[in-house]
Amino acid sequence: MHGPRKLQVVDIKSRQITLRWEPFGYNVTRCHSYNLTVQYRYQAAGKEETREELCYDTLSTTPQHTIRNLSPYSNVSVRLVLHNREGVKESEELGVLTDEDVPGPVPLESIHGSTHEEKIDLKWQEPVQTYGIIKQYEIFYKAVSSFDTVFNLTNQSGKVLKFSNETSHTFEGLYPGSTYSFTIKASTIKGFGPPAIAQFTTKISAPLMPPYDKETPLNQTDSTVTVLLKPAQSRGAPISLYQVVVLEERPRRARRAAEILGCYPVPIHFQNASLLTSQYYFTAEFPASHIQTSKTFTIGDNKTYNGYWNAPLLPHKSYTVYYQAVSTANGETKIDCVRVATKGAATHKPDEVEPEKQSDHTVKIAGVIAGILLFIIIFLGVVLVMKKRRTYHSYTYYL
Repeated sequence: MHGPRKLQVVDIKSRQITLRWEPFGYNVTRCHSYNLTVQYRYQAAGKEETREELCYDTLSTTPQHTIRNLSPYSNVSVRLVLHNREGVKESEELGVLTDEDVPGPVPLESIHGSTHEEKIDLKWQEPVQTYGIIKQYEIFYKAVSSFDTVFNLTNQSGKVLKFSNETSHTFEGLYPGSTYSFTIKASTIKGFGPPAIAQFTTKISAPLMPPYDKETPLNQTDSTVTVLLKPAQSRGAPISLYQVVVLEERPRRARRAAEILGCYPVPIHFQNASLLTSQYYFTAEFPASHIQTSKTFTIGDNKTYNGYWNAPLLPHKSYTVYYQAVSTANGETKIDCVRVATKGAATHKPDEVEPEKQSDHTVKIAGVIAGILLFIIIFLGVVLVMKKRRTYHSYTYYL
């Protein structure tokens, strides 16, 4: 006679709804053989799905049916259809919104980190399946490893909360050269969803050089300068090398080369400095293990240190001595340097010659001496020959 009446939803959950309707009598069905189905439409994976299920609870005084496996926080259109041998009668269509649920994970590919020495700028996107209205994000971070073996990882962790419209955060106060793990979770009114985890590594920093209050050397001669080499402090990566750089002071130089170059990343041997028209050269290099405590070092002692000749300084020239530490890790190299001594030019006129010209001078002197010796040998040979000829002529005359 008519379709199902008083269709209503008596229970709504995130993935199921329960329907109830007015019971049927013979005056409605006009037949003892009939069936009742529920038809519903909903959105799933971006497209509309249509389903139909048979209702078995039709003889109860309070008949009801539960539709399961729905998507959280989605609209469902539902109606009942009554069938008998003579035809079909439908109920009115009812629209229902399923309840919210915890959201899906933040997409891992959407998490990006822009790394610096002491901070990381983190960005992400909301979950593909929000299953409701996103209320906030929780980001937990902690340090998991570091290139610097002296760094204490235990005190580098924390948690921040961001509103639903904030999908980025800058984590500051981090330690250089360290890997941090970030765990991001989104939440609705039902709670937090599953976590998404990503790791990013901060860039290493240059070592921290020890302070040098004065640039006066411990000892100084016309060709040497003695300084104190102190160990530096690592910042994100162990110190690999210490280097001593000699800079020749030249007139009309606007700024110090150290300020222009940012220390001295390019090693130049003393023998190549003049060919490359370089104002500086490396006079010594030491592994980090060599300078665990403060040590004295004499610039210009005419020895070789790790392939670099520590050439004697020239009295008539002015020099500035720089001391630098090098750290290398993760494809990065950072250098920090400090000026440790200066040496002025001698006031008396120098008799010395530059080391690179000294060998040429020696060769010239040796050539002159060899020429003189050759001349003397030839002269003696001529004298000897003439003497023999004179003796022969005298003997013939007396005969």
